[in-house]
Amino acid sequence: MSLVTISPGHYGIGTGARDIIDEVREARKVTNRIVEILKSENIGVTKIEDNSSSTQSQNLNYLISRHNDTLRKVDVSIHFNSSGQRLNSAKGTEVLYLSDGNKTLAENISKAISSASGLRNRGAKKRTDLAFLNRTLKPAILIEVCFVDSVADVNLYQKYFEVICKAIANQLINYVQDGQSRPEEGDGLSAISSNGKINSAISSPTLIQTLNKVLKDQKAVKAVIEKGVSQNAISKEWLNKFNNNTLTTADLLGLSLLILQRSIT
Repeated sequence: MSLVTISPGHYGIGTGARDIIDEVREARKVTNRIVEILKSENIGVTKIEDNSSSTQSQNLNYLISRHNDTLRKVDVSIHFNSSGQRLNSAKGTEVLYLSDGNKTLAENISKAISSASGLRNRGAKKRTDLAFLNRTLKPAILIEVCFVDSVADVNLYQKYFEVICKAIANQLINYVQDGQSRPEEGDGLSAISSNGKINSAISSPTLIQTLNKVLKDQKAVKAVIEKGVSQNAISKEWLNKFNNNTLTTADLLGLSLLILQRSIT
């Protein structure tokens, strides 16, 4: 199951900021490398890239819709900034967020990029006017790696491309792993009390850690669902949801209970 859904901004070369470097081309490079790093660390990740839109409105609708169709802990959008004029001086990196709950993640990523590359740390910036942050349904951040029209920024970005990508990936790994040990309300990691009511979260960190390891195993998850379908404990529609990447953690835990109930009755 995906823990991170990530996409480069815009929809084609030249549709973003352009100067010394092209925002869209570089955002795709950064996104692709982050995806490779996350996969190498066995972190579930979904990459979304828009190659079909012809307007900004279509692009935003496409990216937001595709993000919201995935199962994930966090939404990430990769961008590059622009001041509107060529500068020799440094401008820096920043990470945008909307919800105050995402401020720490934004701060950590901005600081990590700065520490890894020497780019000026502009920090976390709250934005209430960006469609991506307003309309994605999970915690979301928008990373402005550096300024495309700053000679100093571009030099540092190109020199430290690899460590910048690793810095971002490492912070995302820390976030999804740490976040799993403190589940958000409604994320499905709920406990059942002795009176049959659902409590807000599983009480054992060890159990949560074990469950999350199981949930990362796509083959095992699919096998559980297929077994339930073969036993007529659940409908085939749940397998379709898994294949379409719309099955939630809560769905899976509920289905597992139904399958177990069928096997012991």
